[in-house]
Amino acid sequence: MKNYVCSICGRKGVKLWRPYMGTEPLVCAECAEKRQAPRECNKVIWRKEKGQHVGKVTDERISLPKWKINEKGTIPSAFGPGPKGEPESMTDQLSIDLSKDFKSYSSGRTSMVPACPDEDGDFWGYTSVPEEVCKWWNELPTR
Repeated sequence: MKNYVCSICGRKGVKLWRPYMGTEPLVCAECAEKRQAPRECNKVIWRKEKGQHVGKVTDERISLPKWKINEKGTIPSAFGPGPKGEPESMTDQLSIDLSKDFKSYSSGRTSMVPACPDEDGDFWGYTSVPEEVCKWWNELPTR
């Protein structure tokens, strides 16, 4: 795809993300990390029961630490820490603030998903990306 370039810094040849409900802007990992929106989750109290960890969700909100996108293009999910402090799961969906860069994104929080181009020069829907295109995106360097 000839226009597969970060809309902010112009970086090419790396993984890019796009708005969940849109096709532009395209954003690279470094630009996304600089624009990450604050995240919170409900605190979970963990206990061991019959050899397994069991979590009870509380009403208390806790701030999640800033994330860094790994080589797989994922970050810790917003579900918060697991019983040993590790992320409960990883996700390729990012929440970033584009309001200073693009007037049409004024909410301060835009959900971004992997930008996987289709054969028509558009992008596959997040849950419709063919396996070979997922493989292509996964093989791109993150930085």
